[in-house]
Amino acid sequence: MIEPSVLADLLQHAVRAPCGVRYLQSGGRESRLAYADLLHRARGLLGLWQQRGVRPGARVLLFVRDNRAFIDAFWACQLGGLVPVPLSAGVQAAARAKLAGVAAAIEPAWLFSERELHLRCKQDADFPSFAERVLLLEDIRAEALTPGELHRAQAEDLALIQFSSGSTREPKGVPLSHANLLANVRAIRRAAAIDALDTSFSWMPLTHDMGLIGFHLVPLSLGIEQVLMDSELFIRRPALWLQRAGELGASLLCSPNFGFQHYLRRAGRPDAVLDLSRVRLLFSGAEPVSAAVCRAFLEALSANGLRAETLFPVYGLAEASLAVSFPPPGSGVQSVKVAAASVIMGERVRAGEDDERRVELVYLGTAVDSCELRIADDNGQALAQGHVGRVQLRGTSVTRGYYGCAQCEREAFIDGWLDSGDLGFIGAQGLVICGRVKEVLFAAGQNLFPQDIEHLLTEAGCAPPGKLAVTALRSDDNAEDNLLVCLQHRGSMEEFVPCVARVQTALSAAGLQAHAVLPLARLPRTSSGKLQRYRLAEAFARGEYEPLLHALEAQQENNQSAAPESTTARQLLQLCHQRFPGKPVELDRNLFELGADSLTLVSLHEDLEQCFPGQVAITDLFEYPTVQTLAEYIDGRLGSE
Repeated sequence: MIEPSVLADLLQHAVRAPCGVRYLQSGGRESRLAYADLLHRARGLLGLWQQRGVRPGARVLLFVRDNRAFIDAFWACQLGGLVPVPLSAGVQAAARAKLAGVAAAIEPAWLFSERELHLRCKQDADFPSFAERVLLLEDIRAEALTPGELHRAQAEDLALIQFSSGSTREPKGVPLSHANLLANVRAIRRAAAIDALDTSFSWMPLTHDMGLIGFHLVPLSLGIEQVLMDSELFIRRPALWLQRAGELGASLLCSPNFGFQHYLRRAGRPDAVLDLSRVRLLFSGAEPVSAAVCRAFLEALSANGLRAETLFPVYGLAEASLAVSFPPPGSGVQSVKVAAASVIMGERVRAGEDDERRVELVYLGTAVDSCELRIADDNGQALAQGHVGRVQLRGTSVTRGYYGCAQCEREAFIDGWLDSGDLGFIGAQGLVICGRVKEVLFAAGQNLFPQDIEHLLTEAGCAPPGKLAVTALRSDDNAEDNLLVCLQHRGSMEEFVPCVARVQTALSAAGLQAHAVLPLARLPRTSSGKLQRYRLAEAFARGEYEPLLHALEAQQENNQSAAPESTTARQLLQLCHQRFPGKPVELDRNLFELGADSLTLVSLHEDLEQCFPGQVAITDLFEYPTVQTLAEYIDGRLGSE
């Protein structure tokens, strides 16, 4: 068989296999599409778009929540020489802002979306004018589609632009050619020893490189069966992930720490009939890998046949298409404990003395054969093994630059090497990531830029510009970043309590919550006035803010409201105290002020369903966001029955 030279070749070769894509979607919908049928659908969609005037080279923003529609559109782009730009879709302010930023960066572009999303986005003052360049999912009628004309791309042509991990307000696009992507696809297959006997199963978003490249393009390139589960479905019903994976005999799974923790918190004890013995590799990446979280997950599922050697910790980034380093398949989680004080740029890591704080870091293997990596100092000089430095890479799967941003390229490249923005070292068993050079946080399952969160809080009126700072401290198990919000405040603690509520409410709208909100007389800055966010995190870790936290907690307790008279309200208060431990739950306190993110709401709704079956929909929590109003709503429904 002739080696594919562009992505469209992958789909056209895959149609020879009887396999395809199985979609698990919200609302109990499940369907399967053979690769041959996928080719037919994609070509029909391309024909419709060509009738609308879309031509080869056009950029198409994929802003849809439906996985089937996303995959159809992605392949319509590849068949017609269009350039897809995947974006996380939703009505949330952050998703809409990202869409507006990307559209401005690559104007003119076409938009493929859903009618509801499009109408909501159009209400925003800064929504870009796509004019007639809007393609809506609801306008597609299968019976009216005619096959589009195929366009033969070249290997070095642009195949995809990834904006998956860039800042919301200043998005940074990673352009990838067909040659980049195919080189990485082949490298992944070889490094993970994936073959025709494997079946893949993923709940990762298709707008994420691991979801799209690792768990769609890679299995399709081999013509093997693949299962794509809606991310939202996994969030609401995490037990369904492994249940269906076991039933379908999946051998390749993936999840970051976030997914493991969510499963352990919400899925409960797995059924004895759950059989995961066919799982060969469980990829863990997309964020720093926590050995402790991996061990807890493996232990919880060991009785169901999930073997320790299946855990496959990997490292990658969008600029390398996806994969950078893999360990040998079957090696499981290998880690090293080092003195936290030795993890400093240019220093050699050491094991540490008994009285020193040590951190456990996971080995992520060696470079896959589509890229090369090194550890370098700030001047681009390679460092010896065991020394902490910048993780840099180059190779056939690595992007040549950033979309329309010459300044970004000057900052990222040195002597042909791309700086990943991560700190790491090479140890006995390969690469270890131990921190970040650039200010990127990881919380609630997503990469976050502190500047974006600060902008969000400023826009919400939490503090004037320049009077707040967002940073984070790594959790003890290295599983996620605990978000810290510091406000410049010189008033009383009583005056500051409402500020905490405003911050948590604004963060909740973005699916986040703060580990702590602190009032500080001043924020640390350099002599030139630049915020030194890292100093806030260091001070918090040293315990310098403990007196402030205790004073704030005491003031919040003083503001507690009177005990409720309603039995329903008392039950709700008890549930909320369980879901918001250590938070000032009150009758009239908005739950979103306490940091009610999407996962917490799902958990709270499940509790409510047990106490008040069929009385509260999850959307009611937005209509009745306090204990008092929710109790009155429930009592009203119960009284009317």
